[in-house]
Amino acid sequence: MKIDFSKFSVNDCAAWWGATVATLAFVWNVIIAIRTGARVRVRAVPNMMVIPPITEDEDKTYISVTAVNHGTSPTTITHFCGFYSTSLWNLIRGRKQPFIVNAHPVLGKQTPHVLAPGEEWSNMADQKGLQEKSKGGYLYLGIIHNQRKRPIYKRVKFEKDEL
Repeated sequence: MKIDFSKFSVNDCAAWWGATVATLAFVWNVIIAIRTGARVRVRAVPNMMVIPPITEDEDKTYISVTAVNHGTSPTTITHFCGFYSTSLWNLIRGRKQPFIVNAHPVLGKQTPHVLAPGEEWSNMADQKGLQEKSKGGYLYLGIIHNQRKRPIYKRVKFEKDEL
């Protein structure tokens, strides 16, 4: 179908202009709706130590988990959690062992915690026990917050010689 622009009236031009502006406004509103709300990013780093140690004889290593809200609204972190799987095949099949981390209050901010836009939450989990359970497998740590149905996990990768 060819459109003959030579027969366009002022009303036709106004109608096309209105349709174009309305479409662009609709697309912009969809983009804004997708980008509003809490957008939390999680990072997990192994082999962290507390200096000075919590107790005199403690020489433990920890896995540090940090969550940052890059969104526009606050959210509440309800759980510090994770899971491990013994093999890739079990991970694909959904056979994993979930757990909640009960971290010491000295190691970071406790849950529940209101995470405002631009704010950072961090806590640490004891590395030795988690590393032994996930030996030869996969370990993920993360958080659950009230603005999302599923947890946000990040894989914890250990050095080859640590396993």
